Amino acid sequence: MLELPDGITTSNGNWYHTTREGIEKYVPGLLKKRPLEYIIQEADAWVKSSDGLSLMLYFILVYASVGPLLATVISLIFYFFWYFNTGVFVNVTATPIAKIFTKDGVVYTISALCLIGITMQEMISGFGISIEFSALWYGLVLFFLYKVGLLNMAIQYIRAKFFGKPNVPKEDRILNMLLIRYGMKYGILTGKVEEMEKELIRVANYHKKKKKRK
Repeated sequence: MLELPDGITTSNGNWYHTTREGIEKYVPGLLKKRPLEYIIQEADAWVKSSDGLSLMLYFILVYASVGPLLATVISLIFYFFWYFNTGVFVNVTATPIAKIFTKDGVVYTISALCLIGITMQEMISGFGISIEFSALWYGLVLFFLYKVGLLNMAIQYIRAKFFGKPNVPKEDRILNMLLIRYGMKYGILTGKVEEMEKELIRVANYHKKKKKRK
């Protein structure tokens, strides 16, 4: 995490258009209870949560004997639903779960075990599990779409090309909601939620104009 005068950037490539002072202004005292680095890590986990959760959903479905094609369709529908509505589900209590399923080591290990399991048809059939071998190829495609970030890049490109960038970026919406949840938990919200959102929009628009000038 790197703090800059006009925002915070992370190693995951996420940019939050707010500052330590801005957070302290709208949720006073929060940074004494939770370090800024910890809050940003949590926000990063929620931003990435659609990838890991959608991939895990696919493996759960195929191991529950759902056909690979149907499991893939359900996984993709879930991905798009979660991707565009993540802020609604942001919850302080559920954050540890989001962090677990966004850890690369955890996702890679579970994915590898599940994919290897699919190739061992005789062994898994002994447990009463029936999986079509094609589930392996569907799983690999989804792995690259989700974990390598190909689907996320495609969504961002299409939105920017045909719909324009949102007033408040996804990262800011998620951090904003996380701060609100923390404020409610500790009873330290100032009631200036709208003002905070307007400030996020102002800073985001400033950066858009700055990029256009370049």
